[in-house]
Amino acid sequence: MTAGILGRYISRTVLVWVLIVAVLLVGLYTLIEVVREAQDMSGDYGPLQVLAFIVQTMPSRLYDIFPFAALIGTMLGLGGLAATNELVAMRAAGYDRGRILASVMLSVGACLIVLFMLAEFVIPGLEARANAQRDQWRSGQVHLGRFGALWLRDGNMMLRIGYSAWADDNRPEFGNVLVYRIEEGMKPTLVMHATGATHTGDSWQFRNVSRRAVFEGGESTRESPVTLDSTLSYDLFSSAVSKPRMLAIGDLVGMIELLDANELDTGQYRQALWNRLFFPLNVLAMILVSLPFAFRGGRQGGRGLSTFVGLSLGLMFFVISRLIKGTAMLWPGPLWLLMILPALFFGVIGLLLLRRL
Repeated sequence: MTAGILGRYISRTVLVWVLIVAVLLVGLYTLIEVVREAQDMSGDYGPLQVLAFIVQTMPSRLYDIFPFAALIGTMLGLGGLAATNELVAMRAAGYDRGRILASVMLSVGACLIVLFMLAEFVIPGLEARANAQRDQWRSGQVHLGRFGALWLRDGNMMLRIGYSAWADDNRPEFGNVLVYRIEEGMKPTLVMHATGATHTGDSWQFRNVSRRAVFEGGESTRESPVTLDSTLSYDLFSSAVSKPRMLAIGDLVGMIELLDANELDTGQYRQALWNRLFFPLNVLAMILVSLPFAFRGGRQGGRGLSTFVGLSLGLMFFVISRLIKGTAMLWPGPLWLLMILPALFFGVIGLLLLRRL
């Protein structure tokens, strides 16, 4: 009974601190975004539209800052217990390091489960809708269809894009594209379907095109490639096309299969998939390597130094993992092995440091 009470007390303390830090960091991040978006107001994109965009993208900001919130919140929560010698009393009563560690991981794990559900079922849709709405308000050239298809207005053309992906050279690739050439009154005069397309900055290049004139007998002709002038800014696609890291796991798997079938590069999407799958493990490893320093009591200066060292190790893990991800495409071995190496390495270091306490 006592062990259960102590476990819940530790979990609740850590959870409260993680939530407090998360709210503060999300608030700071949001304030920066508000200032940034306020500088880009144009067209119909005014204060109310900025507010709508900020609210819809808030869950993605929470996902981005959660590793830091978990690290800082855990260190503050356990540091507070260590400062009042409560951890010492718990260990003297037989509540060992393993149980304390399990209580901490339980509270962080509960947060990760909620965050995983958000990342799978909420964030991708909100992020795509928010970006499409912002570009629609700014330029009137982008619209996200009811079933996820992207609509673009380009001069006298309307384009319906079935799927879009980022190539390895940070160039957008489009597939299953319908092009409607329209005249005054929004009457279509020509319909084209292309299995693939790219945008060069000032023109569209379509592949495997079938075209049909609407009012000239409706006969279909096939040709490839077809190049058409474009009035769209290339910068438009940086927000209109969803980044791989914000897609759900099912969407990432589907995009990999689709790109493979079209013989396109899948590197960014495979890396994003492993990032998403190993995200909980990375967060737990970041916390694990910093935990030994949260157990240290002593004088105020010593506690402050221990907290600083623990936070520094956690941030070092984050920096090293980001560096490794940046060079992942040069790795000759299995990509999943490279992505999991930082978590395994720092996790082992954390366990060794805990055993020495």
